[in-house]
Amino acid sequence: MAPEATQAVVVFAPLAGDAAALRAIVEHEGVAARTCADALEFYAALGDGALAVVITEEGLARCALQDLADRLRRQPAWSDLPILVLADADSREVDDGRFRRLGELGNVTLLIRPTARLALAMALRSALRTRRLQFAVRDQLAQLAGHAGELEATVARRTASLEREVLERRRVEQALAEARRLESLGKLTGGIAHDFNNILQVVAGSETLLRMLLANSLDARVTRALDGIRRAAGHGSSLTQQLLAYARRQPLASVAVDLRAQLRATSDMILRTLGPGIELRSDVAPGLWRVVVDPAQLDAAVLNVAGNARDAMPDGGVLTLAARNWTLPDPALPEGGHLAGDFVGLLVSDDGHGMSEETARQAFEPFFTTKPMGKGTGLGLSQVYGFAIQSQGLAFIRRDPVGTTIGILLPRSEEQAAPPGIDPSALRADGLSGLRVLYVEDDPDVADATGALLQSLGVEVRLVTGAAAAIACDLAEVDLVFSDVMMPGEMDGIELARWLAERHPALPVVLTSGYMLSPERLQDLKVQFVRKPSSLGAINDAFVTALRKRNFSDDGRRGERQRR
Repeated sequence: MAPEATQAVVVFAPLAGDAAALRAIVEHEGVAARTCADALEFYAALGDGALAVVITEEGLARCALQDLADRLRRQPAWSDLPILVLADADSREVDDGRFRRLGELGNVTLLIRPTARLALAMALRSALRTRRLQFAVRDQLAQLAGHAGELEATVARRTASLEREVLERRRVEQALAEARRLESLGKLTGGIAHDFNNILQVVAGSETLLRMLLANSLDARVTRALDGIRRAAGHGSSLTQQLLAYARRQPLASVAVDLRAQLRATSDMILRTLGPGIELRSDVAPGLWRVVVDPAQLDAAVLNVAGNARDAMPDGGVLTLAARNWTLPDPALPEGGHLAGDFVGLLVSDDGHGMSEETARQAFEPFFTTKPMGKGTGLGLSQVYGFAIQSQGLAFIRRDPVGTTIGILLPRSEEQAAPPGIDPSALRADGLSGLRVLYVEDDPDVADATGALLQSLGVEVRLVTGAAAAIACDLAEVDLVFSDVMMPGEMDGIELARWLAERHPALPVVLTSGYMLSPERLQDLKVQFVRKPSSLGAINDAFVTALRKRNFSDDGRRGERQRR
């Protein structure tokens, strides 16, 4: 758009007298005139700032009509430059074909000389009105183009925002679906582990009883057989621990941990896991926050990931342990999912053969493995996943251009000291002989095996098969309640413990289950816990601790029992 100061009527009149006269007429109409000396200057003046053209026959003769027509055709769509041509009548008769071709120039008005000054002024005024209307159209088109540009930019911004929202929603929906799928697997896995622990309880308890019954007549073959049973039961117990880890039902003794120091202390074990040919590198950011985590389970998770990385680098490579602080959500860490707040990210990266998309999607599932038969249980990464979720964080897999990264996000510690625990082994066992125990267990096989173990401790066992039957007993004749957690009926072992705490607060309670109760929940219930499969020593220690915590002694409750 030409500024107003550059707008002028273009005058091309080679004869000096004509040029001066035409300039005077144009300026008398209140507009500027630009006179041109030759065709090149004339062509250059035909821009957006030209209000109109006044050209004499002599000027027209110095122009190539085709060139002039080509230049005018290149005008913008809104422009139709008015052209006033002054020609002699007799010249028009001589070169009539040339004047007919003036129509190719577009908006042409032919004025025959001699032309009255008034007629020329009126024709110029008409041309200027036409041109100013064209300028108005130009300005409106520019304004509309600006609005259209703004609208397009707004639409583009909102479309991009909508696309981001849709992508984010799809990502959240996929993450939620994946979490629900893994949660369902966790429930299934936890149920399997619970039932398997009940079976192991029968096996382990029966093995202990056999050793006790055959203590004086064991030969080498029987001893080897019992040792095999014990090893198998121990291996089965380890597997159920891993299953419970995935199901997020393993015990966690979470404390404030310096992750840098913990990784440094674990480095020797990691190197032994990796073996020769694999280099271990550390990339821990300065100022790393402390985390709330169970250090033993953290070590197990790191070693599990290191073992998988080792298998992905059969020809050697580099394993990198990186850690840095994250305040989530953070676009730089899309794997942070739903987490919000301060976290420390532990990233374990290898430069091995990597994972396919399908493998990465299933890698956290229990029993999923790409290793040959007998080379892996498929429980390593599932333990890592369960540990991270149970620690109020999460675990993720990132498929790198070379290799794989397993990430574990752990919550920042508020520097609170871990509460002191009770060490049953430090307590002196006063002997449980004569202790009256109400044993609540619905599985007859488990009840038989565990009941026999209890009797070997010298306690008097009364067996009931549910919480309702336990409540119906004369609890004044009971010194301790030993109950399974998972039982049919409206009341399970936890509800029974709560009921006993309200009605009989002085009565010690010990719970047992194939699941693991959290330390916080146990503290809330004020009970002791024995995880199945349980050894005779574990049961004894739990009973002694429960009795001590309830201030039970030979001079106390037991003496009271003797006075009844």
